[in-house]
Amino acid sequence: MTDSREKARYTHNKNLRLLLSDDRSYYGSSRDVSLTGLFFIPESDDIEVIVGERGTLYLRSGEDTHSFACQIVRKTLEGLAIQITDNPAKFGMAISHDVFHSMLHRMREKDSSSS
Repeated sequence: MTDSREKARYTHNKNLRLLLSDDRSYYGSSRDVSLTGLFFIPESDDIEVIVGERGTLYLRSGEDTHSFACQIVRKTLEGLAIQITDNPAKFGMAISHDVFHSMLHRMREKDSSSS
């Protein structure tokens, strides 16, 4: 594998909100999540951000909404690479919890449909 990423990436699709420092707010979904960040795919094409901008990423997991300080580290035609800048361990825990909760929910649905 010739991938030069520092952290492993995992498939994860979750609805998110990105709030930038000047109150611009964008909604989108995640892709390629790692323990220190993710790739953000905005719902709309008219997103105006500059690499290096800082903001807050909001992740809803079950009944809880978690917020994480972040920075835009790359912009492509598809979306934004976002790095968590404060408390990446909390981000990793929230993502892990969300993935586990999602898997458990799918397993329960599968069990109830086969009964």
